[in-house]
Amino acid sequence: MDQVLYYFREGGLLMWPLLLCSLVAVAVIIERAVRLQHGALIDTASVDDIQVHIERGQIDQAIDRHRHNPILVGRILSRGLEEYRQTSANIETALMEAGERGLQVLNNNLAVLNLIARIAPLLGLLGTVQGMIMGFEELELAGVGKENLAHAIRIALITTAFGLVIAIPTVVASTYFRSQIRRLQAEFEEIFIDVIKSVNAANARKVESANSEANMARAKS
Repeated sequence: MDQVLYYFREGGLLMWPLLLCSLVAVAVIIERAVRLQHGALIDTASVDDIQVHIERGQIDQAIDRHRHNPILVGRILSRGLEEYRQTSANIETALMEAGERGLQVLNNNLAVLNLIARIAPLLGLLGTVQGMIMGFEELELAGVGKENLAHAIRIALITTAFGLVIAIPTVVASTYFRSQIRRLQAEFEEIFIDVIKSVNAANARKVESANSEANMARAKS
């Protein structure tokens, strides 16, 4: 720890924005790790409950029951079904549009991670260039030997090292989260397709029942 503090002090003023980058990156990584937990996004019990209501022809009850569901999939399905009920959109369009809007939360703050991964090495490089310039200026004025030149170069490289230490795990975390999001999106799409099939099947049964009743009424008359 003492060694880290020593390098931090020796790195100069640019170590402060690098420290800020590291703190923000850690905060975002923790936030995304919590928010992207599978259990907070997809719950089979919620999906099954909505499917049961659809099969029973109780779409309005499913909407009311899951409008404020703490699980994301429940809220998205409820919004899609509500849009289907209240507009002229078909179930495919309504559900996919609701899913597109709802799933945007999965990408929250990933742009921040990408930005940090890009600027941290650049800040480190800027610190190195600045340190090298200052070091050579002092060497030129003092006319000192190789030992001082080596020391100046070592100190100048500290910011680059810290920038890379921040950027590398940030890139790894960002890549992991994006891969996880792609898997979640694929799982959501499968759920949407199943719900669409259930709604279409329920509508088909309703039409068939109406036709059957009409035929019986005609037969009686």
